Amino acid sequence: MAAFQLSTYVRLGDERQVIEAGQAVLSAVAQDADHKKVAVIHADIAQAQLRIGDVAEGVAYAHRALDTAQRSGSTWGLQDLTALEKALVIQQDQAARELLGDITSTRRSLGSSPA
Repeated sequence: MAAFQLSTYVRLGDERQVIEAGQAVLSAVAQDADHKKVAVIHADIAQAQLRIGDVAEGVAYAHRALDTAQRSGSTWGLQDLTALEKALVIQQDQAARELLGDITSTRRSLGSSPA
């Protein structure tokens, strides 16, 4: 139920609720360590942080999203980072730019293309 609530807040663009719901979902999912779900949750929280202007926190969650997507070894996990990439492209922050390059490089090495 918490994951459904999170996806609803993401669609509504309610950044504050995304962050709160995301933390709740992470707590629930952490026990079964489903890396694909965790990557999506981190990406959602990262996007919310970037939207409210907390670039440092957004980049930190984006790194977590990329790391967990890489651990899953799933191109699906990387494809789900497409929306996050769009949020990073408009950032002027150097760390955001470097992360965007890391996502692109990882995508190339796994042979997947952006959705």
